[in-house]
Amino acid sequence: MLDTCKLKSACNLPFVYNKKINTAGTSNADVPLADPGMYQLDIILRRGQSLAARDRGGTSDPYVKFKIGGKEVFRSKIIHKNLNPVWEEKACILVEHLREPLYIKVFDYDFGLQDDFMGSAFLDLTQLELNRPTDVTLTLKDPHYPDHYLGIILLSVILTPKEGEHRDVVVEDMLEDEEEEDDKDDKDSEKKGFINKIYAIQEVCISVQNILDEVASFGERIKNTFNWTVPFLSWLAIVALCVFTVILYFIPLRYIVLVWGINKFTKKLRSPYAIDNNELLDFLSRVPSDVQVVQYQELKPDPSHSPCKRKKNNLG
Repeated sequence: MLDTCKLKSACNLPFVYNKKINTAGTSNADVPLADPGMYQLDIILRRGQSLAARDRGGTSDPYVKFKIGGKEVFRSKIIHKNLNPVWEEKACILVEHLREPLYIKVFDYDFGLQDDFMGSAFLDLTQLELNRPTDVTLTLKDPHYPDHYLGIILLSVILTPKEGEHRDVVVEDMLEDEEEEDDKDDKDSEKKGFINKIYAIQEVCISVQNILDEVASFGERIKNTFNWTVPFLSWLAIVALCVFTVILYFIPLRYIVLVWGINKFTKKLRSPYAIDNNELLDFLSRVPSDVQVVQYQELKPDPSHSPCKRKKNNLG
C-alpha cells in the first residue's frame, strides 16, 4: 500500500513552512482522487513540548513512530532525558490512499524493558492542500485517559501528487537504492544501540551505588548505636534489650510472636487511618551514620572562640 521514500532527489525538496493547517479552506478531500494514484508526503518532525514523564527521575527518553494502515513507515532517533525534545528529522513517505490517516505515536525508551506509551495523535491527510507547505501542531492523547494532557508534537508537512510515469521512476529508484539505504540504517541502528547501552549501564551503576550506600549507612547506624556515639540512644537500646530479655525469661517466645502477629494484622481494623511504620527502622533512623557524624563535627563551633572563653582570657 505504501513505502518509505528512499529516492534522494525526491526528498531534497525546498520547504517553506510558514502556514498553519486550515481545515476550513479548500482541501484535497473535495478533489476526485485518481485510481490508481500515488502521493509523496514529506514530513519534518520538528520537536515536542511538555511531554509526559515516564522515568523515575521525572524525565523520559522519547522517540516517535509514524504509521499508516497499521504499517510503521518511520521511527525517529531517541532523545535522552528530555521532555521538550528537538528532532528536526525528515521523512519521505509514499501514500496510495489519502483516506487512511497518519498516526503519530510517542514512546519512552527503556533498555531491556517494554517501552512506555507517552501519547498518540493522527493527521487527516484529506485536509492537506496539495503542493502547499503546512505547519501542524498535534496534541497527544491517551485513549484510556482522554482528559490527561500529554504534550504536543510539531510537524511540517507537504503533500505532492505522484502519478503516471513519474510514479514508475520513483518505484524503480526505490528498488535500486534499497540495499544502500538498508546498510546505512544498519550502521545507524548499531550506533544508536551502543549509545543506548551506555546510558543503560550508567543507570544500573547509579542504582547499585544507591543500594550499597543504603546498606552501608544501615550498618554504620547499628555500629554507632553500641559505640556510644549518641549516649542517650545507646542507653535506650541497652534498656530495651534488658527488658526484652526479662520478658523472654518469664514468657515463652511463641506467645510473644502470637501477640505481635495479632497486633500487626488487626492494626488496620482498630486504626484504619494510622500510618504504618517499623519501630526498629524508626529508631535506627535517629542514629547518625559516619558521614553525618563527620558533618556534625565540621559544623560544631570551636569552644575556644566562644564569648565566655574570651572574657576569661581577658581577665587572666
